[in-house]
Amino acid sequence: MDDRLTTLLQHFPLNAGPVRPAPLSAPVTPAIDASEAHGWLHLLLRGPVQIAPHQPLLQPALLWLPAPTAHTLRALSDGGATLLSAPVRFGDPALNPLTGALAPLVVVPLRDMPRPMAAAWALLVSEHETAAWAHGAVLARLAEVLLLQTLRQAVEQARGQVGLLGALSDARLQRVLEAIHARPGAPWTLQTLAAEAGWSRTMLATQFRAAVGVPPGDYLTDWRLRVARLRLAEGWSVKDVAAAVGYASPAALTRVCTQRLGAPPTRWHPPASAGQ
Repeated sequence: MDDRLTTLLQHFPLNAGPVRPAPLSAPVTPAIDASEAHGWLHLLLRGPVQIAPHQPLLQPALLWLPAPTAHTLRALSDGGATLLSAPVRFGDPALNPLTGALAPLVVVPLRDMPRPMAAAWALLVSEHETAAWAHGAVLARLAEVLLLQTLRQAVEQARGQVGLLGALSDARLQRVLEAIHARPGAPWTLQTLAAEAGWSRTMLATQFRAAVGVPPGDYLTDWRLRVARLRLAEGWSVKDVAAAVGYASPAALTRVCTQRLGAPPTRWHPPASAGQ
């Protein structure tokens, strides 16, 4: 099955909620919790709203800030506005490449939503208005569906653009990226990666750099270090992490970590495991 996002979402699960009305009688600045960095989803159901420092929104729309970003919400008319808001957890923003690939503020007006997305929006609005049993859980799941549909649309609209989203929209490059994302510990070479796309090594090197913005080897190393930091934060030993992400020894991983990130792997162990 051709799925450009599943492996990334396994590494960086997307979770939203709770979904709550946002009071807009006065400006509201959602707090950024330093202990659990998350983005925000705002669903404008009615009325014009200013989301400073961005442009005003005058019609129903989905607004997604993928990374933790300070922003202020303000109703722009005496009639007020109806806005639902939810924190969105999408893995560590510093490690999730999708967070950096998306715009700081993703806006999808209701009138521009494809039919499946508009259907999910209608279900969420209906659930908000009826407040039946398991109301909170249903709202949260529907918010996640809307976000996944937004992510899918972002990939589809990025065709021809430089960056991860644009590369994921290309069928051959998507196969190379999926192979790297799914099997970072494999002994990849330019030849074996080229085989995933059905290209020569020269063709892969040229097409990958033009689409992603970096050579395949650099992207592979970057992804291995992202996964390494995830596993180290979970308490894995440096030895096990090195094997999992394709390095022959802990020393090899330590050398690459220090060169690329300026610190040894133990820098990312949780405090209780720092002495391992």
